[in-house]
Amino acid sequence: MGRHIYVHNPFCARKCPYCGFYSEEGTDRTEEYYRCAGIETQLWASGNIEDADDGIDTVYFGGGTPSFPDSGLICGLLNTIKSSFGIKDDAEITIEINPSSLTKEKAEAYRAAGFNRVSVGVQSLSDSVLKTLGRLHDSAGAKDALAMLRDAGFTNISADLIIGVPGQTAEGVISDIEQFVSLGVKHISTYSLTLEEGTPFYSRYTGRLEDLVPPEDERAMYHASRRFLASCGIIPYEISNSACAGFRSVHNGAYWEGSEYYAIGAGAHGYTGGIRYGHEDSVDEYIRIMSKAKPGDKIPEGLIYVEEQMGPEDRMREYPFLRLRTSEGIEVDVFERKFGRDVHEVFGDAIKANISRGLLEDKDGRIRLTESGLDFADAVIRDFLG
Repeated sequence: MGRHIYVHNPFCARKCPYCGFYSEEGTDRTEEYYRCAGIETQLWASGNIEDADDGIDTVYFGGGTPSFPDSGLICGLLNTIKSSFGIKDDAEITIEINPSSLTKEKAEAYRAAGFNRVSVGVQSLSDSVLKTLGRLHDSAGAKDALAMLRDAGFTNISADLIIGVPGQTAEGVISDIEQFVSLGVKHISTYSLTLEEGTPFYSRYTGRLEDLVPPEDERAMYHASRRFLASCGIIPYEISNSACAGFRSVHNGAYWEGSEYYAIGAGAHGYTGGIRYGHEDSVDEYIRIMSKAKPGDKIPEGLIYVEEQMGPEDRMREYPFLRLRTSEGIEVDVFERKFGRDVHEVFGDAIKANISRGLLEDKDGRIRLTESGLDFADAVIRDFLG
């Protein structure tokens, strides 16, 4: 069963125009929501005593903007997770925060409650780029937030960086990274701007692609940023993530290993008992269903829906999709131990075809993307999925 927990906070002060994740503006129902999330936590734990006995490896509060609601609600839910499941002494416990909603008091409350890792939605340290992205903070506000977190005792600090934003330059991206390093950031997630259907950015730029950064320039930014990160000792270990030694995201690493995890809250997706499942993207529906539940009940009907039932063959077929995102790629001996098959026997055609295109390499017991392959990762992965 799951050794990891993801909690979705669906509340934001204002939805960013490029964001395709589920969230709602305002805090009118936060207290009801977190009361229900606490009950859901207890329901999952009550049916899985083996996890409660052994403890949870990672907890991740994502969103939305987890730093937007009252910190007492966030910390209260973490305490419920601790008392319901138990958390290992060395567990990684992460909260996403936005600079615009962080205060000194919140930072101190998170640290006191047991959070030991923060992921900060900076996105850029250029005021013009932040304005284009519709962020509520400016560069000074982002730096203030990072200082608050350091002062509160956080040493494991990650920052998000978006590249390919209209008006952005490669030099600007490198400057952002230099400043992150000087501000004590140990992990950087570098995401390329994408147009998510249904977002204001999708409406704004569809049909006006000339206003976007040309794909070849965006790719140049991406590769330049990875090289510069490595030169700073922040080593790329996944398509979008780089970290100093000892600061990789354990929680995200569990995803890329195909590990199971619990999901709590509206819009959250989980994977337990071989079933990938989701919650509807609706705070109202979540509260309606959960308000009738009480500790000791079974998971209420309608709370989750099954996305996929994963059998052994499904897990084997999915594995390359997850592992090819990482710098280690598919380790041949690990694959054979997990699935009892030779990866070359199962995926020989996909491996050979992409090696011939220069997109994969197969050496030292690992099959992984080349630098060119990083630009065509989706196409390579589709070959493995059949």
